[in-house]
Amino acid sequence: MREDGGIWKDVMWSGPSLQLQLLITTSQFTSTYLSTPNSIGCDSDSHFPGTSNSLSSAISCIPIAFKKGLMRSFRPYHRPIQRLALRLGQPQRTNSRQFHRGNPIIMSSQREDSIPHELRTAAEPRQNRLYPVRLSHVEQVNPSVRLLQLAIPPQGENDTQQAFSFLPGQWLDVHIPSISHAGGFTITSTPADAQLLPSPEPPAGSITDSEETGISTSNISQSRAPYVELAVQESPANPPAAWLWKPKNEILGKEINIRVGGSFVWPPTGVDLHEIKNVVFIAGGVGINPLVSILSHLKSQPLNTHPLNIHFLYSSRLPNGVEKSSQEASLEQILFLSRLRNIVRAQSQSKKLQISLSLFLTNLDSSQSESNKDPADLAVHSRRINEDDLRSSIAGTDGQLDPLKTVSYVCGPPRMTDEMVDRLKVILDDRDEQRIFYEKWW
Repeated sequence: MREDGGIWKDVMWSGPSLQLQLLITTSQFTSTYLSTPNSIGCDSDSHFPGTSNSLSSAISCIPIAFKKGLMRSFRPYHRPIQRLALRLGQPQRTNSRQFHRGNPIIMSSQREDSIPHELRTAAEPRQNRLYPVRLSHVEQVNPSVRLLQLAIPPQGENDTQQAFSFLPGQWLDVHIPSISHAGGFTITSTPADAQLLPSPEPPAGSITDSEETGISTSNISQSRAPYVELAVQESPANPPAAWLWKPKNEILGKEINIRVGGSFVWPPTGVDLHEIKNVVFIAGGVGINPLVSILSHLKSQPLNTHPLNIHFLYSSRLPNGVEKSSQEASLEQILFLSRLRNIVRAQSQSKKLQISLSLFLTNLDSSQSESNKDPADLAVHSRRINEDDLRSSIAGTDGQLDPLKTVSYVCGPPRMTDEMVDRLKVILDDRDEQRIFYEKWW
């Protein structure tokens, strides 16, 4: 975001050195193209209170003549540019129930040749405010994934700005001062973690205010600062991710800015929570991120808002470089699996949630899997998720399909997500596909 409100994007297509640079200055565009919104079909409806869709609204309101002129200017590359313009100009749903493959919601750890996060998610709802945060904790989960905590400054008594808040499943635009494009990373903590609560000493590897300022806080009551957590996969071609993967001593204590966005959330849009008896979560790879936030949130909610049965299907791989001789040691390296198992164990004696957790490892040797006994809190399979797994998850406690009381959340790589959603629709016989929510990750 530029200081004058303009948004600068570089979009690359394969071809002889073609680079399209799109510059939209909000004030100029509004005065030029949005002066008569009704005449050009602008949709002024807001997806979520307190959110902004200025870029998507602007693109959707580009007059047809302007679009055609743009197409003629790049005639050899007319089709890919046209597809981008039409995709961004399409009316968007108010949630993540998207059943047309031509119009997906995709979050990504951006590849070198990918569309920037802000442009890819231009049609998604966003909050209006940027929040300054401080990188306070870094933890290495496995050779390719880091957990980062961003400390949220406490709101002062005279601060009239809206307090930081989000819904489980949402992501952040992460603005790093030295990098032109924002990164997009899903929040893996819960809304409660973003509130000021009493807490023990900070975790090892984090920095404290006394270390940063030299002022002792021994006489000040300890409290856990509000924070949001991100799980960031190593990606040298993605500048924001690469910055967050710098050595800890270079980034701890640094200030960055964040903005909340996204519509793949709990509670599900358009569904009465009191009708839900069964929830199916299907995660693939780093698609676990929004789902672990949702499940962690659910376990802390009052009983009368809880589904009774949760089936969590997690497809992953053992991280490269991890010793596979010990199954238990290997499982510890899988992103958020320990957190999921802790939730399952904590809820095993509770009447609030009945959770079944199944892990599908696509790079685990079947003979090795057979030689290891499954833990009590986890079923481990050396294969991919299949239709029988989905069907048994959707079935109620009596073994009968209960689609009207079930919601399904799917998040994973595009191919896997498409396959899971298609199979769910077949199982449900298209009777209630509006209860299938999904988001794609590269």
